Amino acid sequence: MELIPCQFLEVSCPNLEALSIWRANNITALCSPSVARSLLNLRTLWIVFCQSMEEVITEEEQQGDEIMTNDTLFRRLEELKLYNLPELGHFILTKHTLEFPFLRGVQIHGCLAMKTFVQQGSVSTPSLEIVNDDDEVKVDDLNEWIHQRFISKEEDGSEI
Repeated sequence: MELIPCQFLEVSCPNLEALSIWRANNITALCSPSVARSLLNLRTLWIVFCQSMEEVITEEEQQGDEIMTNDTLFRRLEELKLYNLPELGHFILTKHTLEFPFLRGVQIHGCLAMKTFVQQGSVSTPSLEIVNDDDEVKVDDLNEWIHQRFISKEEDGSEI
């Protein structure tokens, strides 16, 4: 699926299995929680060289000040790659636990502003095997892993 420059993805594609977003420099977020929930068969998500992206899932659906994420977002996601997204601060802002039951591999590179995966909430990745090409590392908490990487990159000048 190819996206033309727009604010964010607003369509439901329940049969979509792979989505790659490349050089979409005008978007600050990929989609709303309702669109993420509608991507029932999405297994692969790559977001690369999107200079303005601040979060993957936007704060569109709110009840009070809290995003409604009662259902699993990207319920079948197995592979996530986030490359060269200099403004990306987090994947989503929510107070809930975000669950990725089938997520096996995560690649995060060049996301210089990313301090946590889920801002204010937590993330569950029971099937996670590989993070940034390292199958030796055991990541129990993706939020904590990203936070530790952010702290270490500030100390030594490297990047996540």
